[in-house]
Amino acid sequence: MKDTYYNDQRINSLIQDELDAFFEDYPGVVYAYAIMNKKDPSQMQIINNNPAWFDVYLERKYQFIDPVIIRGLRCVEDYFWENEVILSEGYNLTRIFNESFQYNIYRGQTFPLHDYLNNLVVLSVIGTKDFDFDIDKHRSKFMSFLIHLHQKTLNLYSQHQQKKNAFLSPRERQILKWVSDGKTYAEIAIILSIAERTVKFHMGNVMKKLGVNNARHAIKLGAELRLLEN
Repeated sequence: MKDTYYNDQRINSLIQDELDAFFEDYPGVVYAYAIMNKKDPSQMQIINNNPAWFDVYLERKYQFIDPVIIRGLRCVEDYFWENEVILSEGYNLTRIFNESFQYNIYRGQTFPLHDYLNNLVVLSVIGTKDFDFDIDKHRSKFMSFLIHLHQKTLNLYSQHQQKKNAFLSPRERQILKWVSDGKTYAEIAIILSIAERTVKFHMGNVMKKLGVNNARHAIKLGAELRLLEN
């Protein structure tokens, strides 16, 4: 089955552009902006500038053995890591680090975020073996950027999902347009030569597809999504 978890290419390209622009001020840094479903960790998306490593990471589902991710699930503060990372339980998962060395992944600082959709979100700022970076000078800037970036991601995907769900039938569009023009259900029934209960049925479907509770909100959202245009 095709993975659909935050995988819209157009949206992710916009997020990647924002990441690239932000990290222009930090040459030599590898970044990884990751979103993982806490209820189903197999669902994960990573937007990054080192695809050679992170493509392997996702293919092999290393999030299940990555101590950086495991720690992120249990904290809200940012943390430093390297190949000596030891979890609170006292065991060290070194396999992933042994392999990541081949891709110039040595150490980093990870900023975690837990969103309202039950996702773990992290921004990892990663350095090479000899990379010297004073994270303390930039900590607040990175955290602020992550919050801004993830809110933008959520907004873009919310709009994307609304559009996907907003495929109205010709009759539903027609009725929504008449309702937006101020016609009552009884008047629309006369105009279209159908029963008033049929008008109500179609309008109910419109509201379900748009995820709203009343006709007024359906009209507003329909206008925003350009569903009222001919």
